[in-house]
Parts: sequence; structure tokens; C-alpha cells
Amino acid sequence: MIQIYPDKIRVIELTPKEQKTILKHCHSIDRDMYNRIRNARNGVLHLLEQECHYIRECIYAEVNRATKPKVKNILGNLHNRLSLNPVARVFAEEFSGYNFESIEDVNEKLQEVTNARNATPYPEMGRLSPNQVTALVYFSWDDSRFPLRFNKELKLSELKDSVFFTNAAIFLKTLVEQSNENTVTARGNLNRKFVKLIFDKLIIPEDHKKFVLKYNKVINETDVSALHTARVVCQSAGLIHKRKNKFLVPRKYHSLLSDEKAGELYALLFNSYFTKFNIGYVDRLPELKGVQHTIAYSIYRLGEIADRYRSAEGLAEEILLPAVLKEVREGISKYVRVEWILRSRVLEPLKNFGLVECKYKHFKGYSEIDAVRKTGLFDRFVGCEW
Repeated sequence: MIQIYPDKIRVIELTPKEQKTILKHCHSIDRDMYNRIRNARNGVLHLLEQECHYIRECIYAEVNRATKPKVKNILGNLHNRLSLNPVARVFAEEFSGYNFESIEDVNEKLQEVTNARNATPYPEMGRLSPNQVTALVYFSWDDSRFPLRFNKELKLSELKDSVFFTNAAIFLKTLVEQSNENTVTARGNLNRKFVKLIFDKLIIPEDHKKFVLKYNKVINETDVSALHTARVVCQSAGLIHKRKNKFLVPRKYHSLLSDEKAGELYALLFNSYFTKFNIGYVDRLPELKGVQHTIAYSIYRLGEIADRYRSAEGLAEEILLPAVLKEVREGISKYVRVEWILRSRVLEPLKNFGLVECKYKHFKGYSEIDAVRKTGLFDRFVGCEW
């Protein structure tokens, strides 16, 4: 057994057989280390990392010279257990006590250990196994093996609290109505005439509306973030395409704009927003691609833990994978908080789809999310099948 402490001291417990083998066969170990191993009570050694490196080098030399398979196995396992690589240590612990007669035997045991560990739930991964996390993170959302299921049969009345869906539907219907008019600028944005036409139809916070009107004599698409994001996501979803001076909705998608097909349109927009659109595009925060790449895991975890309001403080540890949380902490400056990343890349996008509700703490000039819970729509829309 090996334990690692923060001060870089490693506690290593040698079996009697390992203790005897290393003393008998590792002749290059110096006298001081030899005595420490020989006198180790119950085979327990306290070693610095550089001492582990030293013993590994001595063992490695003997492994290459040893002719007896039994000696090779014992020293080889011990060599791996002393490694600083956690994966090598894990397998060395699993292989301890086995005498392998061929490489086929080693590979068979390796596969057995790998399969067992990949199927084992881990608390730090939301009590999911590596196999389950892999399915959430790496399978396409349209793949039958992807565990999340998105309900396409929702009624329009169930989607009334989804600001993004409502704005996207208004945008698409307005484009259909204006199909005979030019709607695109030379740079590929919506022209000012169309923006002016649709501006008052969109659901936009009053303070943002006032800001846009106050500081813009004429309003461009990029001045209205709700419209700009809806246009980019709809284009990513294939719901619109540019032809000459127009954005057009392909005729095959006209039926999605009917009330009866609201659930299908919502599911398509949701899929495109989280898998094709770059959520970090508008927030000016560090790229941190892992947050969006693993968003399905975050959605799943919110479904598990957010029946009631959960404090935003410490929520990142609950809904981000350990490696992603590490990426965030290492990728932001001391002036940026993890909670800001979570708000911009996960919580507010889900809020705009009507899937979570947030409570805010208000300060002079800004606000922060204080607590979050999932909505009834979340449970009606998001399911999971393992």
C-alpha cells in the first residue's frame, strides 16, 4: 500500500516477500537505504519523492538482470507502485500477488482490472462510473447510446418561460413574413430595417432596451444580444440559410413554426445552442472549452441535486467534473471567480431555456446568482436512460 501526503512524503508498505526480495537482489542500493528497508517495522517506509526515484532506479536495474520470473514479477510490481504516475500505481496495487507466466496473462488481467474500474461509480464524478461519464461527454446527443433523452412532445404552453425559445420563434416567423424583403447586410448580419422591425417584438430586459435606445442612433444586429444570439444559433441549427441579400427559413422547417411542433423546435434549438454554438462567444471570459464540452454532465448533475434551491457557492464542485473544475481554476485570473464562469456558461443559458430558476444577490452596479433550482420544465424535458 502507498499513501501520499501533501508534504511530498510517501508512505510505502512492503510485504515480507517484497522486503526480502529487494534486500537479496537489489545490490546497487546504498548501505543507508538498505538498512532502512531491512529495519522497517512491518515493512513501512517513509520516503521523499527523490528517494522513491532512487529505489525505482535500483529496482529497474535488477529487473532487467533477473532471470527468475518470480523475482521479475515481485520487483516489477514494486517498481510500478513506486511510480509518481497514479495510473501505474493503481494497476500495480491490483497486480500485487500475481505471478504471470506470459504477456497474454498480463493483458488479460489488465483488461479485467480496466473493465472493473470503468464500471465503478466514483463520488467525485457524481457517483457515476467512467463508462457513464464517457457516454455523457463523448457521444453525440443524437446517438442512441447518449444517456440523456430530450422530450420533443412538449406543448407550446409549457415553453412560455423560455425566453430564448420565444425570441428564436419570433425571429424565424418574422423572417418567413419578410421572405420577399432583403434582410442581410454585406457582412452577413441582419440589416437595420429588419432589426428595427423586430426589436419591440423580442423579450428583452427593460434596462437593456433603454441602454440600446439611449446609446445607439441606429440599431444594428450586434447591439441586441438576444437577437444576435438567436440568429447565430438558428443558423448553426440549419434553420436559416443566407441566399444573396436574404436570410431564409428552408421550407422543410416551416412546419416547425406551428404551435403543434413547438417541442421539436425547442429540442432542436437546445441541441444546437449547447453543442454547436460557442456559449463563451459573448461573455469575454477565458475560453475554457471543457465547461461546454462536458455540459451534458452538468445538466445531468443539476437534475440530480437541484430539486430545491441550492446555494451557488460550492455548486461548481457538484456539477463540473474534477478535471474541468481544475481547468477553470487554472485558466482564470485572480480577478475572475469560478461562479462567474458557471453563471455565464451553464446557469443563465439553462435559465434562458426555462430549465432553471435563479435567486440573485444585488450589489451596487452588479448582481450575482445566490441560489439555483431546476424548474418543472426541466423534469418534463430532460430524462436519462443508462
